[in-house]
Amino acid sequence: MSDHQTNPSENRPAVQFNPYAPGYDVNPNPALEKLRAQAPIFYWEQGRCWVVSRYEDGLTVLRDDKRFSPNRDDWEFASVLGSDALIPEMEELNKNGLFALGEQNHARVRRLVSPAFTPRATERLRPEIQATVDEILDSMAAKGRVNMVHEFSERIPARVIGSMLKIPKGNEELFVDFTNAVAKSVFASALAPEELAPLRRQIREGIVLVTETIEERRRNPQENDILTTLIQTEEQGDKLNKQELLALVSSLIVGGFETTVHLFSFCVYNLLQYPEAFAELKTRPELTKNLVEEVLRFDNFVKMGPARYALEDMELGGMRIKKGQMLVVLVGSALRDERAFDKADVFDIQRNASAGIAFGHGAHYCLGANLARLMGQISMGTLVRRFPEMRLVKQPSFGPHSLMRKMEVLEVDLGSPSA
Repeated sequence: MSDHQTNPSENRPAVQFNPYAPGYDVNPNPALEKLRAQAPIFYWEQGRCWVVSRYEDGLTVLRDDKRFSPNRDDWEFASVLGSDALIPEMEELNKNGLFALGEQNHARVRRLVSPAFTPRATERLRPEIQATVDEILDSMAAKGRVNMVHEFSERIPARVIGSMLKIPKGNEELFVDFTNAVAKSVFASALAPEELAPLRRQIREGIVLVTETIEERRRNPQENDILTTLIQTEEQGDKLNKQELLALVSSLIVGGFETTVHLFSFCVYNLLQYPEAFAELKTRPELTKNLVEEVLRFDNFVKMGPARYALEDMELGGMRIKKGQMLVVLVGSALRDERAFDKADVFDIQRNASAGIAFGHGAHYCLGANLARLMGQISMGTLVRRFPEMRLVKQPSFGPHSLMRKMEVLEVDLGSPSA
């Protein structure tokens, strides 16, 4: 065991951690429970990082901006990574994206963008989200048995983001392709060479589409429109430049699309796994908000992350952390921590507790959290109302993904739709 893994004064038990082991995505909880009990801050050699599995430790890492940075440039191995060489089209987007900005620039851009993502601003999108959900459920109704991941979860977020940006009519599919390509580009190193060419083409076409949409909106501003809000912010004193505007759209896609896809799938799965919760939601639809929070807490789909990088040598939980080392907060473990949540291993949609760090914390709390929650509440509430007899056909299957428990097939029989 290397000298930075453990404090010499302690005799920690040997713990195995492999988030890519067979069966981990289906049920990571036995492995995470062992980590929390035996090695809550553990150096994972394969990942070149510390994994943090308890809630309080995770909260410490996420909220302490003086000792921990979200900028990957602060990682000791940052120079050997990066997908930009594989997909150069993403280089400018990534360089100006919220995920890559230094502390001062991040605070500046976030201050300018935040008004577009307040609860009040997000609530104005309710009619558009509801219309999108209704249209997609209408198309599902005649099919009877569907893969909810493809038919439901993947279709709604991309359509909603396109609607938010008011992508011109006739370009919706092009934008959906761009959305999927940007999300996939994060894992370019895992793609086969023949997959990169179409991905790059879709990203190039999407960048042109979004750039043209930004310029059109500059000429013809619209009321209650996120792009207009961002453009008008650009044209006042402290401003966003064109590259930042484009990068913000990319950040919105990366942060708002894939995460929401997983949220929808895991909400459907858990609801159908627990018939008593399903029955309760049908009689008390106001519990839909609780459902979303409890799924985020009880069965979180984030396998690895969020990540932070140590800005100095320090001690954390008895472990010696060196400057430049990565720490990954295992949010799925932290939210099942028995020390932080009463009956943490019980799925309870009456819990009425926020999932807290599911969307990060502090200065880097997810800008799109309000939007993700609203989409989840509207989508699940409408789904349950429209298909009260739906049932799980078989257990879901999972596909490979470095950061997420990626549900690929969730086969559901919709039953008879309600009148």
